Amino acid sequence: MKRTFTTTTFALALLGVAACKGGGGDAVKLIPEAATMVGGVDMKGLVGSKAYTDNKAMLEQGEAKEFMDAATACNLGTDKWKSATFGMDPTKEQFAFVVNADGIGKDENLNCVAGKIKEKNGGTDPWKLEDKDGKKQLTMEGAKGEVGYVVNENTLVVTSKDWAASVKELIDGKGKSAFDGALKDVIGRADTSKHIWFAGTLPAEFTKEGPAAGAKDVAGDVDLSSGLGVRASVGFASADDAKKKATELQTQFDGMKGAATGMGVPQTAVDSVKIEAKDAAVHVSASISNDDMKKVQETVMKGMM
Repeated sequence: MKRTFTTTTFALALLGVAACKGGGGDAVKLIPEAATMVGGVDMKGLVGSKAYTDNKAMLEQGEAKEFMDAATACNLGTDKWKSATFGMDPTKEQFAFVVNADGIGKDENLNCVAGKIKEKNGGTDPWKLEDKDGKKQLTMEGAKGEVGYVVNENTLVVTSKDWAASVKELIDGKGKSAFDGALKDVIGRADTSKHIWFAGTLPAEFTKEGPAAGAKDVAGDVDLSSGLGVRASVGFASADDAKKKATELQTQFDGMKGAATGMGVPQTAVDSVKIEAKDAAVHVSASISNDDMKKVQETVMKGMM
C-alpha cells in the first residue's frame, strides 16, 4: 500500500510522540489563526499508561507497526519523541501539525525514514528534501501541495497548501497563531497538560439538531494517568441555553443508567458521570479505573465470541 507524506508523518506524530506536557510548548505557536479545531498529544504519558500497555499488541500492528519499526531503525524511536500539536479546518481540508522529537529535522534521519517507506511502497520516494525559499522543505510525492518545513533539528511542521504561507510566517515569528486568536477562550476550557486535549468551534451542520443542537464550540481532555478520565465542555449562546441543555442531557442519561449497567458497565463508572451547566457551557465528565476498563473489555470480547 502506497504511503503519502501526510499519511505517514501524521501516523508518526500520533504513534511516536513522547513527552512534553501542554501539547508541545512553543510548538502551539506554529498553528495558523485560520484553524477552527486544535489539540495536542502527550505520547510519553500515553505510551507509558496502563491503558496503552494493556492494548499494545492491538494498537501496534499493521501499518502502524511498520512505521514505528522504520522510525526506530532511523534513530527516531519513541524514546526520542516529545510532542505533537495539530490544527485544522475540517470543512476545507486544511491542516497543520507540529512534531517535536530529538533529531526529527536532521537530514540523515529524514532520508533514512524515506528510504524505509520507499521499500514498502514499490520504490517510490515519499518526499523530496530540498532547500526552498530559505527553508529546508519536504515536498510530498504526488501531493495536493502539502509540504513539511524543518524548523530546527528537533521540530517539523507539516501543512496543507493553503496554510503554507501562514506557517512560514509563524516560523519566522510573524503573523498570528490560533492560540492568540478567536480560539483562545475555548482553548482555555481544556486542560492542555493532559495526555490528549482538544478545542474548537463546531460546524453549523453538526449543531442543527440532536444532542449538539444550538452548540457553538467544544473543548475537552483525556487523562490516562489512572484508568480513563474524560472531560468535555460544550459552549452555547447563553447561560440559559446551557442550563436547559444540561437538564435535557441529565434526563436522557438518567434513563440510560440501567441499560448501561446491564451491558456490563461498572456502577462506579456510571456514577462518575457528571453533567452540569456553568456560565454558557455544559460540562460533562466521567472516569473509569484500569481494573474496570479491563472488565468491560472482557465483557465485550465474550459478547463477540
